Amino acid sequence: MSWSRLTGLILILVAVAGTTAALVSADQLRSAADDRATALDRSLESSEEALRTADDTVALVASVVDQLAGSLVAVEEAVLDSIATIDDAEDALAKLAEISSEDLPRIVQSVEDSMPALIQVADVIDGTLGALSFVGVPYDPEVPFDESLAGVADSIAGLTDQLAQQAELIAGVGTGLGGIADQAGELIIQMGVARVQLADGLALLNQYRATTATAIEAVGVERTLVSDRTESEKTAIGWMIAAIVIAQFGLLVAGARLVFRRADPGSAT
Repeated sequence: MSWSRLTGLILILVAVAGTTAALVSADQLRSAADDRATALDRSLESSEEALRTADDTVALVASVVDQLAGSLVAVEEAVLDSIATIDDAEDALAKLAEISSEDLPRIVQSVEDSMPALIQVADVIDGTLGALSFVGVPYDPEVPFDESLAGVADSIAGLTDQLAQQAELIAGVGTGLGGIADQAGELIIQMGVARVQLADGLALLNQYRATTATAIEAVGVERTLVSDRTESEKTAIGWMIAAIVIAQFGLLVAGARLVFRRADPGSAT
């Protein structure tokens, strides 16, 4: 066998081995690219699911905070109405206390002072009416007029003191309502602060949701880019392997020419 034919066979073997190795490498490289892309896509998918879960949780919290803020507004309005009612009641109680402590005692005292004179007049009237019975005017009461007025005088004897006590009680109620109104006012201030804090918290939650939405969109874009890059990588691998195979085909052709070339008459056998 001539050296040229031996060299040709070697070239053919190298070409076949190189082509086989290139094809096997191409399959391995493409599989590796798919595996990397799959692993990265799963990681990105997990991140996207985590972001969506976090967004759902934040959305739920934001809804609760928004409802709580609305409830605080309703409570504030109710407390303000109560304060207005208490103020009106306090004014009415103050007027009632004034009447009970000043006007009514003065009137009762006037009546009480005038009762002795009225009793004397009643005694005269009672005697006069009794004296007129002979002219056909029937007058025989179970309780004489003066005794009736005396009973009235006895019944109002302690009324002044009772009115004074009542006035004190009414004034105490008014003072208590004033304290309730003050406490309600402090509650309004506290709820106002809480409402502002809730509004700030809701703004932060909405900002977080906006950031989460941006992140979810970015992950989606990255997943698309990973797929595109993988396809580009696989295409590049295909072109590279094609170039290697073409090169090996050149060796194969060269080896075939050496193997099947006619031997020269003076060449060694």
